Amino acid sequence: MIKKVNPFFSGIAILIVIGIIMLLPLDKLITEQDFSSFQVEYIILAIKMLLIFSFSLLLIKRLNEKALSGISSRYKWSYKYLNLIPFYLFLLGILGFINKDLSSIDFNNVALLLIACQLVGFAEEFVFRGYLQPVFLKKYISHDGGVFLGVLFPAIFFGASHLLNLTVNDNVPQVIGQSIYAIFIGFFFGVVLLKTNKLIPLAITHGLINFFFLFRLLPGLNSNMEPAVAMTLLEQIISAAVPLLIFIPLFVIGLVLLRKITQEDVQKKMNL
Repeated sequence: MIKKVNPFFSGIAILIVIGIIMLLPLDKLITEQDFSSFQVEYIILAIKMLLIFSFSLLLIKRLNEKALSGISSRYKWSYKYLNLIPFYLFLLGILGFINKDLSSIDFNNVALLLIACQLVGFAEEFVFRGYLQPVFLKKYISHDGGVFLGVLFPAIFFGASHLLNLTVNDNVPQVIGQSIYAIFIGFFFGVVLLKTNKLIPLAITHGLINFFFLFRLLPGLNSNMEPAVAMTLLEQIISAAVPLLIFIPLFVIGLVLLRKITQEDVQKKMNL
């Protein structure tokens, strides 16, 4: 039955489930009496991502398209170097804390951040690339530009999932900008999955990108920072637009790589 479900319905249902999980009031179970506010935030995030990851595994198992999902042992890990393309994002993240004093950082917080970010990577990649992308590919593979549409629509749903950040962030331009560049990187990851045949390396890369960009938020790095100043709407728009320039190259590279993927290549994976 899951193979006959409209992919757009699947995408909307996934967003609803993710929204419900993200809004679970787990902060009532884990309080700052036993942990710091940072630890509470990322323990809760890790738990929620673990739930979403478990949900994605169930969907992938029911879909039973291991080759398209990137978890088939029959396909080798090809074009491994493609997973290194986002390496420049690691460097940009490192620049955010490279000149700061790291001596006050608690290793437990670093480990917690790394685990939480990896769970984010696995949850989001398994849901959107491991499950939703194969669903869209099966729907559109017989159409002109079917591979493009099969990769683009899951990326759009991936971007839409980031609009949930509006529940915790009132900077609307920033959240919208984040959703747009999530589409860019989601499209790139979708193409890379089709080229490399492996989902787990993508999930790890995704998690590391988040880790290096969030590392600067660790307690101990912000003790000497000046209080945040409220930005005007124009300043919010500009600050949201700048990151788009960072992620556009991934979208362009994805478009170039996609030209080398034929409908026949995708159909062979479906016919396993």
